[in-house]
Amino acid sequence: MKQLTRVLLLAVFVAVASSIAYAQPKPKMTDEQELIALDRQWTAAELRLNNEDRKTIEGIVAADYTGTTPFGQIVNKAQYMANLKHTEDTDVADEYVVRFFDGGKLAVMSHRGTVNGKPTYRSTHVWVKRGKNWQLIQNHVSNIGEPPAT
Repeated sequence: MKQLTRVLLLAVFVAVASSIAYAQPKPKMTDEQELIALDRQWTAAELRLNNEDRKTIEGIVAADYTGTTPFGQIVNKAQYMANLKHTEDTDVADEYVVRFFDGGKLAVMSHRGTVNGKPTYRSTHVWVKRGKNWQLIQNHVSNIGEPPAT
């Protein structure tokens, strides 16, 4: 009986300790980490493009958004949203650089995009913090081509 009591006490102790450890708050992300995560969330939503993803994109892209496509067209939010299409492509971003301005309320981010395993474009985003949330207000995408011969 003593053995059973010890086992039960040990089980209760482990359960309580586990629940305390699980309830510990996660370390807060830096603004840079948050923006990179948000950029990756945005890209994933663009690729999948189901109804929930459209809502995610609507929240990330500001109402006053302006973008420049790889072909030089200027688009507003409505035009950008209308042109979104589901794709089976993969799109992985790397080489992130994030710089902050205006007391940390404005950020300029650049990165390289690799589509289907081939470095394809470079992108620059301008993010603004409105309240507690970051929103994309501007981006410019340029295709990566061969450098000119020297």
